[in-house]
Amino acid sequence: MSSTPDSRRCAYCRAAPMVAAHRPFCSPGCRARDLNAWLSDRYVIPGGSDADELSAPSRLDNGDEAG
Repeated sequence: MSSTPDSRRCAYCRAAPMVAAHRPFCSPGCRARDLNAWLSDRYVIPGGSDADELSAPSRLDNGDEAG
């Protein structure tokens, strides 16, 4: 595997070109910082609102957990 820089930018720092050996990052440091961001909940995937779960059951709901 080659470690020559790619023309695309690092997925974390966006400053340096990514290196094939560390794709999609430019270095092991950016790879580790990105993993730390995921593990410390800095990245969040939006979900539905809590109001959906607390809404009144429909007349079609039969009360079982499966739906």
